[in-house]
Amino acid sequence: MEGSQLLIPAVLGAGAISTALARRHQAKKLIHLLDARSSSVAELLDLQATVAAQMGAGSFRERVKLSAEIVCAAPLTAPWSGEPCVAFRNTTTALMEVREERTSTDSEGNSHTSVSWERREDTLETLERRCSFALRQGNQQLKLDPTAADLELETVFSNVEPASAPATHNTRPLGTRREEAILRPNGMVFVVAECSDSGGALQLQAPLEAGLFVVRRGGEEAFSRSIRRWRRIWTASSWVLTCAAAATTLASLLQR
Repeated sequence: MEGSQLLIPAVLGAGAISTALARRHQAKKLIHLLDARSSSVAELLDLQATVAAQMGAGSFRERVKLSAEIVCAAPLTAPWSGEPCVAFRNTTTALMEVREERTSTDSEGNSHTSVSWERREDTLETLERRCSFALRQGNQQLKLDPTAADLELETVFSNVEPASAPATHNTRPLGTRREEAILRPNGMVFVVAECSDSGGALQLQAPLEAGLFVVRRGGEEAFSRSIRRWRRIWTASSWVLTCAAAATTLASLLQR
């Protein structure tokens, strides 16, 4: 089988593997979500106090999920939008068209070269900052350390500046896009995390072992529905790509 005949099945096979891994990732997320225990700020504070009295401080650790209100005494200020936040991410992206040459060989052995321009995006710089905040239910609060958390950010600034660099033989600059996304320092969030007092004070943090650490708007039902939807999408994509890879491989073998 010639190398050109192997290329398409190989690409389809790689896609099938990638989508299968993505499906597995979503399945693990769902397991971690279901394993976390629904709790409240008051309950966690009481449990930690009980465990500390019986086993000593620093002994409490449990994976939990809860909905509460964000509170932050000293929020950050997002540099481009000027919005207060507990986290922001600024991304600068170069937009361009790149010249692509492709050479193919026909059945008679003649080579043909085609030229096309493809649009690409190249991330030039990313700046991200986070600060600690707390979750409040009623008059009780629990600190959250957002380090390593999967935060659901809201895009609040997007701007494309015209290109300043000249075009070359192989590239055509289209401009530079700047985007800023933030997590506002107020409102309700749904959190899946590990609750621990190993650092001295009780807080929500990233699990020491495998598990979820998620801060997002909406509730558990919406989060679970999103995970299940993506699991179905990746499962279907994996099957389609696997069948396509097998079919193209068989077709190539029959053409020999």
